[in-house]
Amino acid sequence: MSNNKTAVIVSLALGAALLAGAAYMYADTRELVSSAVKVPGAVVDFERRSSKGGSTNYPVIEFVTASGETHRFTTSGAGDFAKGASVEVLYYDNDPANARVNVFIELWLGSLALGAFGLLCLGVGVANLLYERARRNPGIDSK
Repeated sequence: MSNNKTAVIVSLALGAALLAGAAYMYADTRELVSSAVKVPGAVVDFERRSSKGGSTNYPVIEFVTASGETHRFTTSGAGDFAKGASVEVLYYDNDPANARVNVFIELWLGSLALGAFGLLCLGVGVANLLYERARRNPGIDSK
């Protein structure tokens, strides 16, 4: 198998896998948004996480469930929150430990990013297929 054929197959497979992941994340978030309990929460603290490029503060959110239990969670994204800020929290009634802040980036960025990279990989694979086809059959479209 030629290197270009391998690259095309890998690109198409990776694109399809990323799009499948994006579709799963989208469906999961859509289900959460449509059936979750919505309650007010507050930014009570920040959790500092270090990486090679430095460190980032992630908001710690506290909320009270409909049954009166207090829960805390750290957002998955840094976000632009101030201590004491009010936020809307989404959680499943049977699983308040997996709560999320009801903001666009927190809910949808993951599926959008995976979908964009998936489309990019698919586009590269399709473009390579078309290029190879045109290169092997130079006079096919000139009739």
